[in-house]
Amino acid sequence: MKRRLNLSLLAFALSFLTSLEAIAQEITMPEFYINDSNATAPAACVNQNVPNRSVIAEYNGPSGFFGPGTVFILELSDADGVFQDPPLELFRFTSATAVGASAELDFGPFPIPTDLRGENYSMRVRDADSQVIGLTENIPIYYFDTSQGVTLTGPNIEANNVALCQGDSVTLTALPDGFPAYIWTRDGNVIAGETGNTLENVSQPGNYNVKIDFGFCNAFFNFDSANTNVFIFNTANVFINEEAASPVEYCPEDVKLLTCSITDPAYTYEWFLDGEAIADSNTPFLTLPQSNFAGDYTVMVTASENCSVLTNSVEVINLGSDILTQPPPQLIILPSETITLAITTNAPAGSTIQWFENDTPIIGANGLSIDITTTGLYRADVLTNDVCMSTLQAETEVFSPVDFKPTVSQVIDCDDNIATLALEDLFGITAGGLEIPLTTNQYTFFDFEWFRDGTTTGETGLTFTVNGINENDSYTLTATFIAGGFPTDTSDPVMIEFLTDDITILSDPPFLPFGGTVTLSVPLSSLYTYEWFTDVSGDFQLIEGETTNMLVVSEEANYRVIITYQDCVVQREISVGDEPGASAVIPNVITPNGSPGVNDNWVLPDEFEASDVKVTIYSSNGKLDFEKSGGYNEDWPSNSASGASELIYYYIITRNSAVVKKGTITVMR
Repeated sequence: MKRRLNLSLLAFALSFLTSLEAIAQEITMPEFYINDSNATAPAACVNQNVPNRSVIAEYNGPSGFFGPGTVFILELSDADGVFQDPPLELFRFTSATAVGASAELDFGPFPIPTDLRGENYSMRVRDADSQVIGLTENIPIYYFDTSQGVTLTGPNIEANNVALCQGDSVTLTALPDGFPAYIWTRDGNVIAGETGNTLENVSQPGNYNVKIDFGFCNAFFNFDSANTNVFIFNTANVFINEEAASPVEYCPEDVKLLTCSITDPAYTYEWFLDGEAIADSNTPFLTLPQSNFAGDYTVMVTASENCSVLTNSVEVINLGSDILTQPPPQLIILPSETITLAITTNAPAGSTIQWFENDTPIIGANGLSIDITTTGLYRADVLTNDVCMSTLQAETEVFSPVDFKPTVSQVIDCDDNIATLALEDLFGITAGGLEIPLTTNQYTFFDFEWFRDGTTTGETGLTFTVNGINENDSYTLTATFIAGGFPTDTSDPVMIEFLTDDITILSDPPFLPFGGTVTLSVPLSSLYTYEWFTDVSGDFQLIEGETTNMLVVSEEANYRVIITYQDCVVQREISVGDEPGASAVIPNVITPNGSPGVNDNWVLPDEFEASDVKVTIYSSNGKLDFEKSGGYNEDWPSNSASGASELIYYYIITRNSAVVKKGTITVMR
């Protein structure tokens, strides 16, 4: 028999009811043990390393009361001690022989579910046939994956610390969630009343710590905790480290490095020189170039959405000279072409220039420019006659092409539905696969032609204008090297689909059926982006995750869609109710004898001119007064069977046999 160290701690009654009598049975409190250990415990503090437990309970009753084949089941309640229907079954076994007067019921081993965490679980032993129950209450069970530990983050979950923008507050989140209690402190002081895994409205800087309270299992898990530093995100904490030494002086050949006080890789950085953004500068460090580095530097640091700081400026002074302009670092040379490589410099008199080809000095090439006709690596060295005595360098590698690749840009005029297509770049493709843009001067070596859906438009300029909503299509541009020797190259197709003002929200069905849904839709295009909103107390709020042209709704409300195509934006709204409705206003009064030509006819919105729309009008006594299929076009009351002589008429508008709108028309004479 397996020995237990504390079976005498608790006991409970096990009752068995039969049709004739009640027989008192006794089963000791079920207790946990690990593997083949002799030690049992009234709790389970479990981690990923030893996830399994076994349970032992002792039966003390009449021998043979439970015969061979008896099925014993071990069940667990929820965290509040309530057994659900059905209850969570931990383990079951079938007794091979009759149970003696004093016998152990051994369940397991079995894995402890990973979501158990609390002090008040109940565990019961049950006979599957007779429903004999033995119950133990207030059992602490906690599963915690110690390999993952506890994490504490703010709005930017990747950041090492939490930036607090001036005047704002943040929410701190501890993971894993779902534990009964958490203990929060700021600078070592407990924050009263905060026991959840989130701490909201944090507006004070400091060192925040969160501990998971494991209750009975605290000694086992040692209050596993995490901390983070919350700091005010302003120019007092976010600055360029060299600010204290500003202005900073460098010679061109010095190592010139500016560093930000904040170096969190989860933040984004953008450096500026004299207010102009520096390309590819998303790092907390900025290495300055050899030339043209003088000026005022700042860096914009973004910690999270809507939380950014622009640092104070640092002035950098160049003690020496600059190469002011130089050729691009890579160029394409076309067959039979001569290219001029040229630089400009502010180096003082007495400075010298030497050009190199593949690191070999070019004899006599000592001016500001050279003409070349072959590929190679070309470099101009400027030895400056100034206080720094620097050697400034401008380097360009020249390649020959094996093919070309045109690319096309488009600009949309949203008001006039005009698209202007243009050659954006013409790349020369090298044997090594590099794509190097040609200069605009080199475009004269090519013939260009615009195509629409594979058919020539006859346009051969560098730009092409597409007019009107009927021009939605696919456009390409071809480039042909005039001298020959290369295939004609075609750009990737550019799709144009104008975003027009006649867009409406369609509702299917037109009203919200009881217990049902309505599908709202707008025109579909792969070029459009969609955002859907719902009216909450007069404020339209974004519906997260809804980014297609359709929205399925089940609640009465006002809904809005914003459709975007490049810089063009269309916004539409619709009210969804439990009565037929549409996103257009239906007039309910006409005045044929009023001002001539004003409100004489019953005029419907343009959407009811569609071929799938049918309009039916009845007189007040139920007689058919007007009917029109295939779209309505101000046909009533000019075609009224009764001459619109009555005061009230009733209308029904259907689309594809489904009612869209119904109501009354009052004729005021």
